[in-house]
Amino acid sequence: MKLIFMGTPHFACPALTKLISNPEFKIIAVYTREPQIAGRGHKLQNSPIHELALKHGLKVITPKTLRSEEVQKEFCDFNSDLAIVVAYGLILPKEILNGTRLGCVNIHPSLLPRWRGAAPIQRTIMAGDKETGINIIKMDEGLDSGNVIYEEKFPLYGNETYVELSKRLSHLGAEVLVKAIKNLSDGVPQNHALASHAKKIEKAECEIDWKNSAEEIERKIRALNGNLGAFFNYNGEKIKIFAAEILDKNSISNPAGKILDKDFLIQCGKGIIRPLIMQRQGRKAMTTKEILHGFNLTPITLKELWLKSTNSK
Repeated sequence: MKLIFMGTPHFACPALTKLISNPEFKIIAVYTREPQIAGRGHKLQNSPIHELALKHGLKVITPKTLRSEEVQKEFCDFNSDLAIVVAYGLILPKEILNGTRLGCVNIHPSLLPRWRGAAPIQRTIMAGDKETGINIIKMDEGLDSGNVIYEEKFPLYGNETYVELSKRLSHLGAEVLVKAIKNLSDGVPQNHALASHAKKIEKAECEIDWKNSAEEIERKIRALNGNLGAFFNYNGEKIKIFAAEILDKNSISNPAGKILDKDFLIQCGKGIIRPLIMQRQGRKAMTTKEILHGFNLTPITLKELWLKSTNSK
């Protein structure tokens, strides 16, 4: 079967690797986002999928858009049987969706119709969902609204981080993709009335609002660990939290954001949380004990402080 692969980040790499290793499939072209300026040297860098495709000698195409007639003609001229789309990053117009013999299928890391959109993994963790999984869908012109061809789910235990869950879903998606392709069908329509939107994570949303509950804050920390990172401001400095533990789920005894003791226990709107791993600006991640030593704060001064979120004024 002749395939076109369309993807960009590390999340898509296991799927492409799996297809390359299977002699039943022939990758005739790989579409990915064009090289971006990144790093301290401000040099153009290829996407992870771009690098993986070059390593295997595959044809790589990096259009700015898929809406031009020239790009659409090139895509259709490959006469591919199927296109596989995994976190590609560009909108596919109907000319592309219909540009292969069997259309386009997508690996989506949530149980649709829940969490359609750009950040399903983060929203799954933030919401405290009890299960998640992979859906392979037949793409249509809507946002993650196509028929579900294959689904595989698993339970969540309330301790997963974005890094861990993304890796697991990435590899699971690669495994079930092959099953879905070999048993390709029209799929089952989604219940659109139950759809929820996983909107993109904006930087402003990453700031911790201490008026939220300890459970909400801890979930946000895990959801953004390995992504943008949850943070708070202290004396004008942005400090990220990568891990925290909930010590009390119900306390409302102190003002939200109050630092309660030398171990950096923080009163939330409801409950008490303790950061475990933090990172100051321009420095490496450290334990809370190491961070506090760097600030040289005494137990007396700590008890006189409380943290305020700029987004909760």
